[in-house]
Amino acid sequence: MLVLIVIGLYVTVVIAYATGGDGGGADHRQPRANGALVYLDINAVSGEDFSLQTRASVYAGADLLDTNGDLREDLTVEVTPAASASSLTFARGTQLSSQPVTLYADGDIRDWPFDTYRAPSLTVRVFAGSGDTRTAVPTEVAVTDSMSSWAVDTTDTDEGPGEALDVHVSRTGATIAFGLAMCVVLAILPICTLFVSIQTLRRRKQFLPPIVTWFAVMLFAVLPIRNLFPGSPPIGSWVDYTVVLWVVMGLALSLVFYVTAWWRQGP
Repeated sequence: MLVLIVIGLYVTVVIAYATGGDGGGADHRQPRANGALVYLDINAVSGEDFSLQTRASVYAGADLLDTNGDLREDLTVEVTPAASASSLTFARGTQLSSQPVTLYADGDIRDWPFDTYRAPSLTVRVFAGSGDTRTAVPTEVAVTDSMSSWAVDTTDTDEGPGEALDVHVSRTGATIAFGLAMCVVLAILPICTLFVSIQTLRRRKQFLPPIVTWFAVMLFAVLPIRNLFPGSPPIGSWVDYTVVLWVVMGLALSLVFYVTAWWRQGP
């Protein structure tokens, strides 16, 4: 039965990883002649800081560039709400470049591995010119991601000038399956140690002193295995109350049973 469970987990993780690696085709969108195209590439999720790390790449239309490909006038990109500086300014006579932008995101990492993050009503506006003379530029926004363990979904919203959208980020099926598989590995440890200690306590197996060391090794293996959880959930997360705590208690109880068996079978 145990072998079938392990095989089933193996097949689930491999299939989830294989089917979740679709990065989509090439994006050939071009900005309008009098507008701008802004790519927001999400490259990291920080659950503890409630933020999404992104890189904004701006492409201007032909009407905004001179013959050398430089800006005819200042170009300002405003991203709201943002945790970092919300305005990106490119001076006239220079070329556009990508810059980092940190976005606010609602979510709770303690729900690992089912934690999700949402940046609602994300608005991107582009303005040409400076001061009181600047004018709004038609803007198109494309959200991409450079993360292998997260899935990003966007929904357009209608909230005034500029382009507004909701961004929803969740872990991929492969990442969730991997995390759950590691939880199963942890759960197996106390099952094995409890079986050995109970059989010894009931005098069905001989007491062997070296097995006490085995119990200690199992106990100290919990933390390294937990540190393999993808996303490194902080101590006190949902998984600690539902899995890790009971694994430690089971291992400790196994050690108590085995010591009790030693006491009973001693001279």
